[in-house]
Order: sequence, then structure tokens, then C-alpha cells
Amino acid sequence: MATIQVILNGMPGGSMHDLDGYPIILKFDERKSYGSAVWVIPSYPGHIPASMLSEIRVQMGPITVFTEGPDSFQSGPHTTDWVRSDYPRGKLCSFLQMDASTQKMGGVSLFIHDDSLILDEINLGGKKAEPAEEKAESSGDGTPSP
Repeated sequence: MATIQVILNGMPGGSMHDLDGYPIILKFDERKSYGSAVWVIPSYPGHIPASMLSEIRVQMGPITVFTEGPDSFQSGPHTTDWVRSDYPRGKLCSFLQMDASTQKMGGVSLFIHDDSLILDEINLGGKKAEPAEEKAESSGDGTPSP
């Protein structure tokens, strides 16, 4: 069972909710505008206007997110452990998942272009490569040989 922290803009503490295995849904109406879209979180009292959500942090998870829109648009399920609005810059929101072993974060971001809802893949981070060790051949006296 997933537990989430819902953080609204201007309210940093957020509130905790159990999802009981149900998905979260981002619903767009016929205007395809983020300003008129709503987040449907089963255990939250009412729908959250999309523009009010700052982020959803998954405390125990992961969770499943779907996006629904007009003209039978549906995307998902997206497995995620972090939903973040306005991330990356220029996008409406992102559904992200962190791989602790590689320190790589991936997922999808959502934006609207030419009146269409579009999802883009995101791949960020990862462990930095170890610097290649240059081994100078030694002539035995501590100076590299030519």
C-alpha cells in the first residue's frame, strides 16, 4: 500500500494519504489546459486543481499515475515515486522514478503543444564515471619514460 505526501503551492508541510492500491489520475477537460485540469487522488477530499499542486512525494510506494483527456486521450500507467509540477522548466509536470543503485532518475514529462497533450521521456543523473587513471610508464627512477 502506497503512502504519499501531497504538497500544495504555498503549503510546504503537505498532508499524508494512503492510496490503498488505487492510482492517481490527472484529468484534462476539453480545453486541454493545465489551468482547468484536476488531480484525482482517491483518499484526498475532493479534486485538486492541477495548478495548485506543487508535488507528490511517495513515502511508501511506488504509485501509479494515469493522464486522461478529451478525445479518448489516455496515458499510463506510469510507475512513479515523485510527481513534480513545473519540472523540468517549461513542462507542466513530471512523473519520476529514482533508481537508488545507479542514482539515475527517469520518467515522463507532460506539456501541451498545438492543442495536444504530449509526454516526453526524461532521463537524468546517474553515477559519475570514475576518472580514467593515466599510468605513466616509469623508467625506474621516478621519471616517466618518453
